[in-house]
Amino acid sequence: MSELDELRRRVQRLEDLEAIRRLKARYLTACDSQDPESAKNCFAPGKVRIDMGHVGVCHDREDWANIYRSFGCQPFILDMHHGANEEIELIDDSHARALWALDYRNFNLQARTVLFVSLIYHDEYARLDGAWKITASRSEFKTALLCSFADGKLTPILADRSAAAAMSYAADERAAK
Repeated sequence: MSELDELRRRVQRLEDLEAIRRLKARYLTACDSQDPESAKNCFAPGKVRIDMGHVGVCHDREDWANIYRSFGCQPFILDMHHGANEEIELIDDSHARALWALDYRNFNLQARTVLFVSLIYHDEYARLDGAWKITASRSEFKTALLCSFADGKLTPILADRSAAAAMSYAADERAAK
């Protein structure tokens, strides 16, 4: 490989890493903006695997968007997703995987609760038609703190690895909304 070819390869790798960072940023920003269309378009079309732990597993981006619309896109829900500490590995020219730390906050103005969560995203990516897309994502919950602010002060309700014991995302509840 010539020096010029090696330089081209290295520049392409840097561009790919940046494209994956920007893709994840678009996804997190779309979630904070309650924009399920933009968020779902960060995932590959067709079969994907989105494992959200106690929330459920989705096998395509439409299913994910429907769950997100039901629970995350409500006027009384305020979210903040901060992704950091990315570890991106380019496997080949069109596949990558990454770990992302997420600091998540959810304010439910109706229930008067605030949920603080930390988790690790285990993501897989593919370059499709020249653009990187998420093909798989698994949420590994690390910490959760659910508090009530109903009485004017922050009162802990749950401290655990996830909020599974205090939250329900049952399919029958989604259908009822």
